[in-house]
Amino acid sequence: MKIAELGYLLVGAPEVAEWKFYAEKVLGAMALDGPAGALYVKIDHRAFRIAVLPGRDNGLIASGWLVQTEDDFHAARAELTDGGVELVEGTAEGAQIRQVQGYFSFKDPEGHSHELAWGPISDFQPFVSPAAVSGFVTGDMGLGHVVLTAVKDFKAEADFWTSLGGFSLSDILHVPMPDGKARVHFLHCRNRRQHSLAFGELPIPGGCIHIMLEVGSIDDVGRCLDRVAEHGVKVTATLGRHVNDDMISFYMMTPAGFSLEYGFGGKQMDWSEHVVFETTRGSDWGHKFQ
Repeated sequence: MKIAELGYLLVGAPEVAEWKFYAEKVLGAMALDGPAGALYVKIDHRAFRIAVLPGRDNGLIASGWLVQTEDDFHAARAELTDGGVELVEGTAEGAQIRQVQGYFSFKDPEGHSHELAWGPISDFQPFVSPAAVSGFVTGDMGLGHVVLTAVKDFKAEADFWTSLGGFSLSDILHVPMPDGKARVHFLHCRNRRQHSLAFGELPIPGGCIHIMLEVGSIDDVGRCLDRVAEHGVKVTATLGRHVNDDMISFYMMTPAGFSLEYGFGGKQMDWSEHVVFETTRGSDWGHKFQ
């Protein structure tokens, strides 16, 4: 598959009020009403990057991956079908909620839900942060990244994303654990972000370890930390700098029950010069998990 970016995330919630507060008062994102009671979390020129769907259990529903063209969309459908992956075709109502021309859904070997879509629809209204965030780093690199669990069959998950998924390995991390070391693989698709997807042998309830949003300045990160303290949001990892992508970030809990990494300064890669490496620590400094 020629996946270009992590285009959107679908998140479940019993109701959207808590997410509206979190989006505006903590993240500094816009929170807009979407179709069928959905809440759109808007961070750039797109209609949304996170859609919160009410009447659901808290948690990540699906990661939405975008391809560049309709031809790529049909080719990806054929590749997955030929690879024995069961697809569920999208509906007109679903496409309206997702603001895309078309989509279908599938599950990876770990059982995580994903969607493939093409043709994002937007009125290109400008992003204006209610908390004076300078901006979120998206563009052709997508919304950020998502990190999922891979505890059932790590090899099957890795093979799926690097063969059928068309991703390439960026780097490997071995996380020290009481009973040994847990593997985490970081993968990139067809853009300059150091990783758009990662998965690890970490038994996290719900299957989503964290999502990441990148902002335009270190001051945006610091001011968000102030808002987190003001509103009593749980910090799940302290401020630090990652080894693999140079991101200066901290982690906090979301209303969905998974963490969100809020960071600045991620590498924009030249893949022709990249050498895959393994590290035994995730950060140069900081990132003390709470």
